[in-house]
Amino acid sequence: MLEPKKRWLIQEVDEQTVEKMVRESGLNPLIARLLAIRGIKEKEDIERFLNYDIMMLYDPFLFTDMKKAVDRIFTAIKKGEKILIYGDYDADGVTSTTIMYKTLKQIGANFDYYIPNRFSEGYGLNKEALVEAAKKKFQVVITVDTGISAIEEAKLAKQLGLDLIITDHHEPKEILPDAFAIINPKIPEETYPFKLLAGVGVAFKFAHALLKRIPIEYIDIAAIGTIGDLVPLVDENRIIASIGLERLTKTKHIGLRALLDEAGLKDKKITTGHVGFGIVPRINASGRLETADYAVKLFITEDQELAKELAHVLGSMNQERQGIVEDITQEAFEIIEKEEMENDKVLVVAKENWNVGVVGIVASRILEKYYRPTIVLSVDPATKMAKGSARSIEGYDIYQALTRIKDILSHFGGHKQAAGLSIEEKNIPLLRDKLNQLAEEWLSEEDYIPIEKIDMVCNLDQITIPFIEQIEKMEPFGIGNPSPKWLIEQIEVARTSTIGKENQHLKMILTNQNKTIEALAFKMGDLNKEIAASSEIRVLGELNINEWNGEKKPQIMVQDIHIPHLQIFDWRNSRNQVERLKELDHENVVILYDEKVNEDISIFQLAKKISYQNVRKSDLSAIQQIVLYDLPPNISIMEEIIMKLQEAKKLYCIYENFVHTKYRLDKMPTREVFKQVYTVLKKYPNINQKGKAEHFFKKLGINIETFQFILDVFQELGFIIVDGDFLTLHPNPEKKELMQSFLYREFLEKEKVKEIFVYSNSKTLRNWFLNKFHRN
Repeated sequence: MLEPKKRWLIQEVDEQTVEKMVRESGLNPLIARLLAIRGIKEKEDIERFLNYDIMMLYDPFLFTDMKKAVDRIFTAIKKGEKILIYGDYDADGVTSTTIMYKTLKQIGANFDYYIPNRFSEGYGLNKEALVEAAKKKFQVVITVDTGISAIEEAKLAKQLGLDLIITDHHEPKEILPDAFAIINPKIPEETYPFKLLAGVGVAFKFAHALLKRIPIEYIDIAAIGTIGDLVPLVDENRIIASIGLERLTKTKHIGLRALLDEAGLKDKKITTGHVGFGIVPRINASGRLETADYAVKLFITEDQELAKELAHVLGSMNQERQGIVEDITQEAFEIIEKEEMENDKVLVVAKENWNVGVVGIVASRILEKYYRPTIVLSVDPATKMAKGSARSIEGYDIYQALTRIKDILSHFGGHKQAAGLSIEEKNIPLLRDKLNQLAEEWLSEEDYIPIEKIDMVCNLDQITIPFIEQIEKMEPFGIGNPSPKWLIEQIEVARTSTIGKENQHLKMILTNQNKTIEALAFKMGDLNKEIAASSEIRVLGELNINEWNGEKKPQIMVQDIHIPHLQIFDWRNSRNQVERLKELDHENVVILYDEKVNEDISIFQLAKKISYQNVRKSDLSAIQQIVLYDLPPNISIMEEIIMKLQEAKKLYCIYENFVHTKYRLDKMPTREVFKQVYTVLKKYPNINQKGKAEHFFKKLGINIETFQFILDVFQELGFIIVDGDFLTLHPNPEKKELMQSFLYREFLEKEKVKEIFVYSNSKTLRNWFLNKFHRN
């Protein structure tokens, strides 16, 4: 048995709705079901999702303040006024700044850009930067991916004579900034039809309005910010991401080409995964460690050599960032263990001088391991202020939690599952207590087990190249349109192995009666020892096509595993049985042995050891792992043991010594052989000397071991008298069946034991145990 790490939830869909979608739109039933699960059910929405086109983008002037903002920019150009682009330091902010930079350059504006420093200025529009802008004679400030919460800063801008145009996508507060214009689909009474644009999506729409055409040349840049900001890939975001990905491979932006090359993505078909894990982290690294200016300069440069140099700088920064994240994560784990926080409902970890730029990533890592709402704080030893990031789980709205305790916070902001905050160091214990109290109120024990939503159930025979190609029609996948999750059942594990430099990944060959498919489970290499060959397994994962040397094969990318039955580990022929046993958690293992064969198995010091001879007196109901160190003396004792097992998950068959009898016979002699021996001894009384008899019977094809066994059975039954080396038939033996001989019955029992536990193959052995266990 192997329990899944997550709660599996098979998503339900109305079958009549699916049938209607198939009928009206001519959809493949598979695609119709997947779309219905994602809430895309109406014919117009289906058409927009599957057959997207650049011309489906909405008119940017549907934004309430768009015309006002555009007119102000052209007035500034006409008057020669200076315009400042005020950006942000993440991938969304960098790409937003880039698009606005390139657009203003196209229309002949007099402009510059500014990105605040994460460490010295923090997130968002700040007063010092506005004062400096006024000093430098800027008349217009355009924010991108920021500004919607800048109430006080907007007042200052007005006082300084700066016309503030806010382009943002974040949730507004109750009061809006008093800006010249606000372009944000989420503000109250905004009529723009799509509310879920990224910051770069809003900047792209502003560029569309300024250029009076769709800026297709910037859509690849917009795709990076859209994917990087994890907005739902539906409606306009899907159009931007899809077309942008198509154009990325042949991008004309010199800096972007250099970045793709640095990430090893040159000339490849770019996917959301490539962007999310290859491009975005490199962009973010500059803002996390130093300044995002490196990233902006890379995106706007027209110099190939400079682009190559800057791309390499971002690559190096990303490697450095990875190292810093790893170090802080390990330190955080140590703090959690040292301070015994593992059972806290909410984890709050703090330390001096952690890099503020990466604490959000560290919080995600901690959440991934413990599945608890997590806050990671870096304390400034000089000011005694702590800054940090929060990540949360389903059911615990971290933004609402922080709102409840805002009186102890210096600053906070965010949404349901992620937030940023600052707090005085002395208030950290109070923060921990209050957040844990809220978790007691809001969460049940079940909430601490993550949910994995399953789109559909399928079997191995359904997984074909055409099947997967149908699914790929729904790309690009991401938030709002996740890659479909499949529950694959009715399969067995043919074999497992580990791959990767540190054997950190698990590779499985899964099979049914008709088909075999390869399955990969990243970062699950530790499960290699937890899965027995021939186990019936349920796998949750995604499907893809593995192409190698021109050959295409279906492949399962495993995300979770469930083995619902007792697992039988067949280690009978393993060369290093004892060494493998030593690797088990001995405190949770019971070793069953035959005291007639093994008097001492003290090498397993911590394990509980029970002999077959004493097993009837033992309580095995709570035992989860059992080792059959020796063969059971008989079938019935093994059946009794199985009856006692109620919680068993793993059973290991070792049989370190399985010769339980003094007779080295391959099999029980037949009744004809017994009869032949008796008849010959009766017919030829002169071979009454044992040595002669052995020699005589050897010529007849009956070896010494077989002859000795038959003699012992005859002697027990009273058919023959053995006196030293001489044999004499009993003159008037009592008529008895061979089964009346204890030796005969014992040998038969040993034969049955060997047939089941020694001579059987792995699958037969497993089936025997499972049949008995299920009857229990």
